Amino acid sequence: MIVSVSGIRGIPNKDFLYADAARFASNFAGMTGSGEILLARDTRSTGPAISRAVAAGLMSRGARVLDYGVISTPALFRESRVAKRPAVMVTASHNEPEYNGLKFLADGMGIGKEAFDAVVADTDGGPGQFVAGSRRSVLRSSYADDLVSRFGAGSCEGVSVALDLGGGAAITQAPRILKGMGCQVVSVNDAVGVFSRKVDPVADELVALRKLVKSSKCDIGLAFDCDGDRLVIVDDQGRKRTGDFMLTLALAEMLEQGGERNVVVSQDTTQAVGEVVERLGGKAFRSKVGEANVVKTMRDEGVTLGGEGSSGGLIDGTFNYCRDSMLAALVIVKALEAKGRKVYASVPVYHQERVALALPRAKALRGIRELAGKYNGADTSGGLKVALSDHSWVLLRPSGTEDVVRVSAEADTAGKAVEIAKSFASKLKELSS
Repeated sequence: MIVSVSGIRGIPNKDFLYADAARFASNFAGMTGSGEILLARDTRSTGPAISRAVAAGLMSRGARVLDYGVISTPALFRESRVAKRPAVMVTASHNEPEYNGLKFLADGMGIGKEAFDAVVADTDGGPGQFVAGSRRSVLRSSYADDLVSRFGAGSCEGVSVALDLGGGAAITQAPRILKGMGCQVVSVNDAVGVFSRKVDPVADELVALRKLVKSSKCDIGLAFDCDGDRLVIVDDQGRKRTGDFMLTLALAEMLEQGGERNVVVSQDTTQAVGEVVERLGGKAFRSKVGEANVVKTMRDEGVTLGGEGSSGGLIDGTFNYCRDSMLAALVIVKALEAKGRKVYASVPVYHQERVALALPRAKALRGIRELAGKYNGADTSGGLKVALSDHSWVLLRPSGTEDVVRVSAEADTAGKAVEIAKSFASKLKELSS
């Protein structure tokens, strides 16, 4: 079982037990003071059973559980924010279908480390009398209506969109939202709980979606993960674009609308974001990798826009403090309606290479320290990030949950990015031996 502040993930009945889910939920209810707690899940086959275990744990502390059934993670974040209620999402996000897990929210944000440590503590919350709670179903989330209202019903009439719903929670909202905006919609992988490709659209070639975009002459293709917080776009030529490109394009469109001028992005996000922000008179702040780190820096700096390029994760703090793939999609769809397909050429593009290097954590940290000593002025706040030229950099970051170092490199050509990533992976492996 992987346990981190971002959530809990494991394989049910192997390293993630239903009893674990109930215990974590009980601890969470005790920490939040019971009352009403929201609950939702993605479309994995183990979701209903884990949801029942979570509900039992919550109710054992007297909580009144409002169960939304299958909705996306961004939808639950929105419900938690609007209702000002804690929430539990049953999901393993972009992990493959055999996994499942839990995310804990409070007032529309992921809980912090101190609260998370209390949730996963090896305790049932201490002695106390059992207090029976209750559980009732909520038939509809307001998330879809909130988005259509924000962008305008019928405001994207004529834009054609192909969807790869990946068998996931986006099935419950994406078609309805886009049709409400006036879009023409076609889809693949739209059977609930049927996973015909890799769950993570970043890791899949998206062959079916790319074919659908071209055969249907669509303006854009949108591919979601199982819980609907990750997004990959396919352009009108059927080309799969990177998460960094998608985030840069969405942020550029939002910044051009006025209001916010600054953004916060993770260390491994493309330098193209910084160039766009500076061109528009703002500043790009950098945080450690991870949604929670981006959100914390956004709040510390008083910034409402942010994201992570690796997952195409746009965060708009005026609407949701999480990666919100549907909101990002609508920003780009609106741009297509206003500007046409030329919008794809409106932002700079760099090339990234990402390598996962298997190394014991202790050895990796020692090697990164030695390597940092060779580069004066390198950023060591979240691993080691080295600026190699005006248009290239490399980031070496130890995983917090497994014996892996993630090496990310960016350059103005794909060949250079691959060369940099391989070179630094080799240097680190040598220093860590």
